[in-house]
Amino acid sequence: MNSPWRRTSVFSLPTCHRIAAALAWLLAAGLSCAHPRAFDVRGGALKPALDAYIAQAGVQLIYKVDDVRDLSTPGVQGTIAPEKALERLLQGTHLRVRRGQDGAMVLIAQPPVRGTALPATMESRP
Repeated sequence: MNSPWRRTSVFSLPTCHRIAAALAWLLAAGLSCAHPRAFDVRGGALKPALDAYIAQAGVQLIYKVDDVRDLSTPGVQGTIAPEKALERLLQGTHLRVRRGQDGAMVLIAQPPVRGTALPATMESRP
C-alpha cells in the first residue's frame, strides 16, 4: 500500500548516536553542579584550592594563573552544591564565575574596587 506519508530521517544513524551522546554528556554536566557533594578544600592559596575543588566537584573550570596569583581563600568543607562551594572559595576576591553554553565555568577577573572586596557571583552567559 502506497502512503502519501513517507518516513524519512534527516540524520543518519551515526549522527543520531553522536547527538544522543552529546545530550547525555550535557545533562550529566548540568546535574553534577546541581547536586550537593562533599568538599574538603583547605584555606590558603587560591590556585591549589581551585585545583582541589575541580577534582572534588568533577567540573570543568577555566582560569588564568595570573588572575589567581597572590589570592587566598577561606576554603570550604562540608556537603554543598558545587556552585555554592565555588562562591565560598572566591569570597573576598575580585573574581566572578561565568558559565558558558557548553557548561564550562570560567573565572573572570574584575578590576578590584579600592577598599572593598567584591562578592563572588555566578553568571549564566546566553
